[in-house]
Amino acid sequence: MSNHQSELPAGRSALGTLFQNRNFRLLWVSQLFGQAAQNAILFVHMVMLEDLSRSSALVGLMVLVYNLPGLLFGMPTGVLIDRFKKKSILLFCNVSRIFVVAAFIPLRRYNWSGGVITAVYFLTFVLSTIGQLSDPAEVAMVPLLVSGKQLLAANSAFRMLFNVAQVIGLLFLAPVSIKMGGIDGAFLVISLTYLLTSALIWPIESSEPAPSPSLVRNFLPRLSQELRAGWKFVISSKSVFVAICQHSLMQMLTMIVAVLAPGFVARVLGMQTTDSIYIFFFAGLGMFLVTLFTSRVGYRYRREMLVAAGLFLAGLALLGLSLVAWNNRVTGETVINASFGLMIQVVLTAFALGAGGTLATVAAQTLVQERTPIEIRGRVITAEFLFANIAGLIPMLLVSGLADVVGIPEVLTGLTLVFLIAAFLSYRYGLGQPGALSDYARPG
Repeated sequence: MSNHQSELPAGRSALGTLFQNRNFRLLWVSQLFGQAAQNAILFVHMVMLEDLSRSSALVGLMVLVYNLPGLLFGMPTGVLIDRFKKKSILLFCNVSRIFVVAAFIPLRRYNWSGGVITAVYFLTFVLSTIGQLSDPAEVAMVPLLVSGKQLLAANSAFRMLFNVAQVIGLLFLAPVSIKMGGIDGAFLVISLTYLLTSALIWPIESSEPAPSPSLVRNFLPRLSQELRAGWKFVISSKSVFVAICQHSLMQMLTMIVAVLAPGFVARVLGMQTTDSIYIFFFAGLGMFLVTLFTSRVGYRYRREMLVAAGLFLAGLALLGLSLVAWNNRVTGETVINASFGLMIQVVLTAFALGAGGTLATVAAQTLVQERTPIEIRGRVITAEFLFANIAGLIPMLLVSGLADVVGIPEVLTGLTLVFLIAAFLSYRYGLGQPGALSDYARPG
């Protein structure tokens, strides 16, 4: 059976065609459950640690422990992904998660002690390490299931998946399972969710060639050499390196906006911090509509120009938010009941921010997949993840403090300049690139 279709039926959205592809549909649905469970387990860990310790510092340490494996093991996991079949890796990761999550249930039978908290941290570290292997493997598997013309739409569908999974995991799966079955019930439900994820991955068929037995046997002795080969390709391939930098820039913006949104709502709009959900809702709506756009006609446009357009749209959105912030600063008013006109400005800029961010991220991700040979795709994608995490985490910590010192309007203005300049440079770069898809993107 063919794993992908090389052409799109006339008049039909690529999104609809994608979900007629049985293998893509199985991967998408499996990862919807898997990502929802991944978000839910972090929420449950926070609740569990709060019950055990009553310490905000220890809860904050949980976030650090959860993100640490990405910095430690990001690149080595890329070598594993290139040396073993992606489907096998995904199965291994999700079956492992079943038992790791289930291990929390007997663990809770012990009385409170520092040893139990340490064990919680350790198991959280293990789960996050598994995620460093499964997430890039999933991204590397997508091009094996769809044609080059469908790859942009496929990445859009997965971008939408991550947002839907956050809603399902954080707002439904975790809180509802805790309410109905307590912490133990939540662990059981999440463990069963990973079982379902594994069952959905099992029947997937892909055209991935079997790895060479000699490469598998010599994995550890050749690890350093393989890592250098991945980094060498990223640095030497200008189009891949630029796309990774563009993706990292969008990751930085996503994390900064998540930090600034509550303060913007409270200190600029004069509303409750919980009302920041409206900003995220309309940003999500922009993401969804861009997904529909890229699935229907996105393949007609050069990836580089789509990235530039996304960065420019995000820059315009930041400009709109900056003007709202400066106007409120100039008048010195506290908007207790934000006017209808003001709210329209905010939701429109949030919509543009979500749309532009998604367009740039999806196009940049597609470029990385298209321009990277399958033999080193895992290492390049893990390098991309590592770049994005570092580029997002460090500026987020700096900007969050800077906003308190100099103010939100100044920070938004600075971000506006960064993104408008990035959009201009991306456009100039795109003009010099060939218009055709790379050899890796052409349907096989």
